[in-house]
Amino acid sequence: MRVKIIRQPHGTVSGVSLRTYRPGEVYDIPPTLADYLVLEQYAILEMRNRKRAHIPVAVERRRAG
Repeated sequence: MRVKIIRQPHGTVSGVSLRTYRPGEVYDIPPTLADYLVLEQYAILEMRNRKRAHIPVAVERRRAG
């Protein structure tokens, strides 16, 4: 699950320090940890696709016609 850290998390979860996660960065982490970080308002879900194919609209129209 991908999340974007919005404020510095503190403490540990299952023995892992949360201080390694930095505000502004996006991480792909297990769903249970992601849920915890979102619930505690340390992170938000990152819904954007990392690899997005960009085809200009004008090019698509020319191909279709």
